[in-house]
Amino acid sequence: MKVSIILVNYNSSALLRQCLKSIYEQTKEIPFEIIVVDNASSDNSREIVCSEFSNVQLIKSAENLGFSRGNNLGASLAKGTYLLFLNTDTILFENSIKVLSDFLDKHPDVGAIGPKILFEDGCFQLSSGRLPNLFREFIDKIVYSLARKWRKVICPLLERWHNTAKSVGWLTGACLMVRQSAFSQVNGFDENLFMYFEDKDLCKRINASGWQIMYYPSTSTIHLLAGSSSSVDKQKINGLYRTSQLYYYRKHLGRLQFTIVRWYLRATGNL
Repeated sequence: MKVSIILVNYNSSALLRQCLKSIYEQTKEIPFEIIVVDNASSDNSREIVCSEFSNVQLIKSAENLGFSRGNNLGASLAKGTYLLFLNTDTILFENSIKVLSDFLDKHPDVGAIGPKILFEDGCFQLSSGRLPNLFREFIDKIVYSLARKWRKVICPLLERWHNTAKSVGWLTGACLMVRQSAFSQVNGFDENLFMYFEDKDLCKRINASGWQIMYYPSTSTIHLLAGSSSSVDKQKINGLYRTSQLYYYRKHLGRLQFTIVRWYLRATGNL
């Protein structure tokens, strides 16, 4: 088995169907398996997988394990040389899985790789960058804000700056292919991160173990962005994000930066 595609699903039946369909339609000339970890969905996600995608291995969790634990559970059953962690709100429109896999075959020093990510309308979406710290997050916040306000102007500029393959600090977990050996070496995702920052944490640890993290824009994937979390209350989502952010700072960036971020979040009413 070359690639194990792992999707963690929570009440996203329509998106899940769309994503699975795109995988089967677009993925050619490479052996793959699909593992769906369903986090105790209350919609018809499980019925859709069973009735429409009988070749998919469905893991029915009795509780919502979150993104990290769910993906680790899927990875524990995976047989592939490479693991592709894919959000349910992604749509493949090229043979991206083979392209990414072929690159890893030719570059044994690369531990993780991610494609160019696009919005549904074809606009460029930031999906890689330098690892977070106080200064970097401040700059990123400005860039994201500008991209939201003037999308048709800023996104093409960002795409030009991200038009070549390069080593990066992090890749988005929306579409992230990881070498199985590298994933096992760092013991997978940190399960203290329920949701958010788990991709940055994983990339940081893989890189620290001697592997390159590669952004590869020669193939693209559509990401609907937050579609897979749209069924969750926004206040809860914000709480999960801030909890993960503080955990990441405490784990990787020391007491001073952690204290400054915590003070800022409390002062602005975000904690």
